[in-house]
Amino acid sequence: MVEVRLDMGKSERKSLDKVMTLKDYVSLGLGTMVGISWVIYAGVWIAKGGPLGAMLGFVLGGLLLIYVGKCYAELTPAIPVSGGGMAFAYKAFGTGAAFLVGWLLCFLYINVSPFLTVAIGWLFEVIFPFARTDPLYAVGDYTVTLSAIYSGVLVGFILLVMNYRGAKLSARFQTISTTLMLVCAAVFIVVALIKGSFSNLLPLFAGQGTLGSSIAATVAVLAIVPYFMAGFDTISQAAEESGRRMNPKDLGKAVIISIIAGFMFYTLITLALCLCMPWREAINYDMPTATVFEIAFGYVWAAKLVLFAAFLGLITSLNGCIIAGSRVLFAMSRGGLLPKWLGETHERYLTPKNAIFFIGIITVLGPFVGRSILSPVVNVGSLAFMAAGVVTCYAVIALRRKAPDMKRPYEIRHKSTIYLGVFISVVLVLLLVLPKSPSQLHWPTEYLIFVAWMIIGFVAYRQRQRKKDLSEKERAYQILGTTD
Repeated sequence: MVEVRLDMGKSERKSLDKVMTLKDYVSLGLGTMVGISWVIYAGVWIAKGGPLGAMLGFVLGGLLLIYVGKCYAELTPAIPVSGGGMAFAYKAFGTGAAFLVGWLLCFLYINVSPFLTVAIGWLFEVIFPFARTDPLYAVGDYTVTLSAIYSGVLVGFILLVMNYRGAKLSARFQTISTTLMLVCAAVFIVVALIKGSFSNLLPLFAGQGTLGSSIAATVAVLAIVPYFMAGFDTISQAAEESGRRMNPKDLGKAVIISIIAGFMFYTLITLALCLCMPWREAINYDMPTATVFEIAFGYVWAAKLVLFAAFLGLITSLNGCIIAGSRVLFAMSRGGLLPKWLGETHERYLTPKNAIFFIGIITVLGPFVGRSILSPVVNVGSLAFMAAGVVTCYAVIALRRKAPDMKRPYEIRHKSTIYLGVFISVVLVLLLVLPKSPSQLHWPTEYLIFVAWMIIGFVAYRQRQRKKDLSEKERAYQILGTTD
């Protein structure tokens, strides 16, 4: 689909197919959010907080993120275009802020994608150990095998083809995969509630058992919650593809629903895991969520079910990153912030074909590199996510002043909610950069990765700006679909 503005002279605005539903958006946000962390990292957050400390950490963290999410919920249906946070920043603050936010989001989605294909290959070998091949070479502390390469590349390639052939296909796949993953997780939770014992939850908190140590244990988990809850913002990146019959307000609802479902999922998974065996014993296993069933109850099938659910979670996370990342790249290119070829769409499928191709190259390279180099990228992605969140929350305040008459299908009732969103997002960013913070990025590697990415983006941005192929009025139309 190509929208043409006759009064804009040379400008034409390419747009994407409008096929997604409320269910698709909730699956996009939740499926991207959950992933594999509940299988691999559950032992980490339980060790930090203890059973109750970890559950309280996720509940409190989720409730706090709702304030950030409400800012996304107001702006997403008000500015329902590809690029989400990038478009919000442009409307509120102009071109420079739009590039900054857009490029931060690109880091989050593009660079996490190869990490996910690496994890897919690794988990494939765990589920099917007989298929594991001998190591080919080592990168850092990790070996790379042919079985991990072909499984990761194959799944990545299938998802890329699916996204290339249409948003409807990739969205339906996301919905089906997310639903199946939740069903598998529900079986895990029900079995744990029936067969487990609440005595295994004791002691409820990590630490010395004092009030102070219990609070510290909860805060330690609270600090890492944003890392595991990133994903609800993918809804805003694909807002332009909402179906014509969809109520615009539902875009805002989808954001909030995905956040609530996300922290409830993590809380129930933590409870189920700790019911199966004494938690101080469970955290000693590499993948306790899968291992406890086999050891505590002799249920090999349940352990395999958990691993299968984790595999589905990886696929939904990767699919969500491809959808969101390609839309941000497409929107930035369409708005004159990145090279023009990234803004091309497929004539038949109405998908951002070149943006998907660009992400695809990076995604399928992941299994050849292995986990050693890619792991720091995930931590920097958390900073990118929360930094973009700060701008989005403040954009709500700015647009309430700058564009008070802008139509807001989902409107935040209390201004205090907006200011809390700004405050919470700033605090979460500080937790990632302040010295001695439990979530601080590692110096200097992760800071250098962040700086290098921003330099690459600035070079690409300046090259496009030198072409002067868009006036500011045209840029506004390309990004927002209107010059108002």
